[in-house]
Amino acid sequence: MPASAVLSLARLDTDQLANLWRRVSTLPAKTRVLEEHLDSAQQTDLLDALLGQPAWILGSLLEAVLAERGTFDPITPAPAPGVPLVEYRIEQHHGKTSPELVWSGNTGRRSCARKTRYVIEDLFAAATSRVLIAGYSFDSASDLFDPLFDRAEQLAADGLPPPMVRVVLDCSNIKAQLGEAPESLARRAAAEFTRVCWTRKTLAAELLYYRPSTERSGTFAPHSMHAKCIVVDDGLALVGSANFSNRGRDRNLEVGTLIRDHHFVQSLLAAWDDIVHELVVVL
Repeated sequence: MPASAVLSLARLDTDQLANLWRRVSTLPAKTRVLEEHLDSAQQTDLLDALLGQPAWILGSLLEAVLAERGTFDPITPAPAPGVPLVEYRIEQHHGKTSPELVWSGNTGRRSCARKTRYVIEDLFAAATSRVLIAGYSFDSASDLFDPLFDRAEQLAADGLPPPMVRVVLDCSNIKAQLGEAPESLARRAAAEFTRVCWTRKTLAAELLYYRPSTERSGTFAPHSMHAKCIVVDDGLALVGSANFSNRGRDRNLEVGTLIRDHHFVQSLLAAWDDIVHELVVVL
């Protein structure tokens, strides 16, 4: 196994797992699954320890993971030769795709939840048009946006425009200086974010701050922008308790959901639009 490889089906999103299961299920049961049967270098790295196993063993393992994330339905009548007898689908409710559990911290043996860090990486790596990030804390998150920077550079190399990125910042946890104006406080918050997180100039970002978070009643701010969400291409949303700091993505116990439902995502974006008068561009 490569030194960097980690055997983790949780790092493969549901669509990748489903496609891999379909591919493996078309193989004769005792055929040993090799690198040539996989779809990508990522799958090869993550599944390296399982290569050489019979197809029925890997297929059964994938079925177990997919069953945790959705449902299996038998196909009736029997499919054409070479097509699996069981078709995987994400469970649907009134045309809405079921959300996917996202977790930070130790998930235990039985959980198939994907880690917060990997979900964020996947979202940024697939962005094409627009990205909205709202976060309370980005503490020490110097690598958070690397997949997004890489994606923008890849799009540029292909002659395509980069995604439009908006970041909403909180200022409530920035200690105000005596008599400091709200705009000055916001600029300091943005400067720290840029220094730590926005480390490449190949991608522009519009930085905004939540105006009430700059207000002060004595030492403390009475209001904060405590939301933590990422919306990509107006179609995918990650919403949860985890800050986008290193602790929030990896070590703290945090729960979130990855939501692909169009109506929910549009409602979320509309809610941000409703408070646009409270969101101010950092100058």
